[in-house]
Amino acid sequence: MTCFCKLSHYAQMALIILTWLCLLAQLVLTLYRFLYRRSVLHTIQDGFLLYGLLALLCFLVRNNQHVPKNDFHLPVPALIGFLVAAFAYSVISLIAEFAHNKREINEWSVKEAIDDLPVGLLFGDADGHIILINRKMAELSHLLMKRLPRTLTDMTDALASPSPESGVEAMTDVADCYRFRDGMIYRFCHGKLDGEGLSGYVRLDAHDETELYEGNVRLRWNNEELKRVNLRLRKMYARMEDEVREKESLTLKVWLHDTLGSSLLTIQDVKNSSSIETRQKLKDLKDAVGMLSASRSTAKGTFEEAQQKAKQLGVKVTLDGYIPPETVAEQLITAAVRECVTNCIRHAGGDRVNVKITEKIGILRVQITNNGAVPKDKIAEGSGLSSLRRSVEASGGDMKISHRPAFALTLYLPRKEEDNL
Repeated sequence: MTCFCKLSHYAQMALIILTWLCLLAQLVLTLYRFLYRRSVLHTIQDGFLLYGLLALLCFLVRNNQHVPKNDFHLPVPALIGFLVAAFAYSVISLIAEFAHNKREINEWSVKEAIDDLPVGLLFGDADGHIILINRKMAELSHLLMKRLPRTLTDMTDALASPSPESGVEAMTDVADCYRFRDGMIYRFCHGKLDGEGLSGYVRLDAHDETELYEGNVRLRWNNEELKRVNLRLRKMYARMEDEVREKESLTLKVWLHDTLGSSLLTIQDVKNSSSIETRQKLKDLKDAVGMLSASRSTAKGTFEEAQQKAKQLGVKVTLDGYIPPETVAEQLITAAVRECVTNCIRHAGGDRVNVKITEKIGILRVQITNNGAVPKDKIAEGSGLSSLRRSVEASGGDMKISHRPAFALTLYLPRKEEDNL
């Protein structure tokens, strides 16, 4: 049987390395069991095996080529078998310990579970000494203080007044919340532990509330936007009521203006007429006065009606262009023609009113002129023209009055076929 002393130098070194590997595996197994299991029986057993491997390693190293070959007889097969068995025992035992540790709840498994939590946790005793701090809280403390806290007071003081170098900002609109340099927002809560045997222990936890805070910000912004929209809607409804009242007032004013104006003009015409024409004109006056007691809803307000009314007053109304029927534009043009006919008779002394309508890019340009005397001064808007202007502007249009080189009333009206009356 071959002895260790008869082996070559390289073979002896290989056995020494194998013994060192067995010793290292047994050392890891002994430390792991001592730290995690703390079993007395296993500790003693592993200690004896570790001591034996250490003694064997020292013996092999000391006698490597330093003693006569006939003075040391150690069977090599037995030595190799012992080393293989010791190495297999250490590896198999380590695997079993790892599997057992995963199934067992102990302080290390609790610490590992706490470290895996997304919430920062720190536990301290009544004196402020830190008992446990998980990985997340350690990361936050490094961002806050550039180091781990030594006591619970270190952490609370850092939160009370974050240093400018840390880039941590205390939120002013949310209590106990802090914005870190990376944009994340954490809420820090401090409290005491309740339960049997936990009296005097305190905790500090940090919750990620970035998504919740941003959601609240978006909700507040949406609420403010809704308030602004509601305010605009209330204003729009108020304007709609004003426009309805203004439209009704304008209709009444135009009706009264036309009826009374035609009556007055008829009276003046009767005074200046011959006896042959008096009877017919008195009949027209009677019809006009009768209209004051009739319902004004019978008046259609069309351009043709305005032409006929003007013809009765001795004024010819000509049209050059196209008026969209049954639209707001037709109503406004009709009201403008009636006003111009009355003013032509009363102020200009004319007997012809010309209406020219052109369209460009959806805008109707309506120009109304007469053959009467040219105004000497700038035309002052009375109640009729003022009411007409407000109605035109309320519909989105514009109105201009010029007196040089001749009187001209110009309307710019948006053409909206869908606004048919």
